[in-house]
Amino acid sequence: MENTTPGFIIGAYPCAPSFHQLEREKEVQFWDRLAELPLIRGLEQPCLDELHPYGDDFLLKQIPSHWQLVLTAVMGTMQRRGSGRDFGLAARNEEERQAAVDYIRSIHDKVKRTNDRAGRQQVVALELQSAPNRQEKDSAAARQAFIASLEDIAGWHWECDLVIEHCDALTGPMPRKGFLTLEDEIIAAQAINRHFGDTLTLAINWGRSAIEGHNDLLPLQQVKQCQQAGLLSALMFSGTASHGAYGEWEDTHAPFASFDGSHYVCHESLMTLDSARQLFNQAPLAELNYAGIKLLSTSAQESIEQRIAIIKDGINALALSSGLITTPIR
Repeated sequence: MENTTPGFIIGAYPCAPSFHQLEREKEVQFWDRLAELPLIRGLEQPCLDELHPYGDDFLLKQIPSHWQLVLTAVMGTMQRRGSGRDFGLAARNEEERQAAVDYIRSIHDKVKRTNDRAGRQQVVALELQSAPNRQEKDSAAARQAFIASLEDIAGWHWECDLVIEHCDALTGPMPRKGFLTLEDEIIAAQAINRHFGDTLTLAINWGRSAIEGHNDLLPLQQVKQCQQAGLLSALMFSGTASHGAYGEWEDTHAPFASFDGSHYVCHESLMTLDSARQLFNQAPLAELNYAGIKLLSTSAQESIEQRIAIIKDGINALALSSGLITTPIR
């Protein structure tokens, strides 16, 4: 899907009051305020049974009709793995691998129903995650399991793009998700594309790459690696921190560190305006299918305005670092 729409994909759900099980009235206020912000192309939204805790109808009636959707399988995958299962598209446990394929089949059906309801291609992409067995020792076997899953999935008729979102690999110093290496994901995507055409691309998430390397250098290296393979299509920016409320090198979607014109203070964040600028200098916004943020409000006590301020700062950070604007939007 070529990016012809200015603006960014916003993973707003970790900032929403519903993330902290707060009352519906606050949820409505949050989405009303979000819709007022400029430079939003659409949402990154987890796909569970419904697209929102209050259901598909709530979300789709709440958001502007022109917004697009990027769905992600990460929350559904992690929920299933949370009970100790080896659920995942790269699982060598055949039962769990097939269960993961069936989960993606349910998202396939959701994509079609959502597009049919909108009367257009509202869902523009689905982000897939590899998810091998925990503490996987046989990377080649896990990669082959991932390829087998992708062969099934790529054979269906999709009304959106399929994007592998790279998450931190098990080979990192302190794995959080511990999924496949980027090298294995590139090999898998290339294998599928040889048989199905240009079906799969890759997305780099700044936070998850930084967590993998325990530094702010690996995200740029992995962007270059995807480009060299001809597979980079998207950049997502969720942060990590050195300490504090967002933990130490945790996948907690820390906001951007403070910058001139920002409203929300997160001193511990390791994701800076320069971090984003490095990636956009290498992969300009106009050459990507989409770029966006996924940021978390950690406290149930934070007000609607504080939650919106996190997202507004994220939009400003991306717009400034990509050259879309030269001064922050107030």
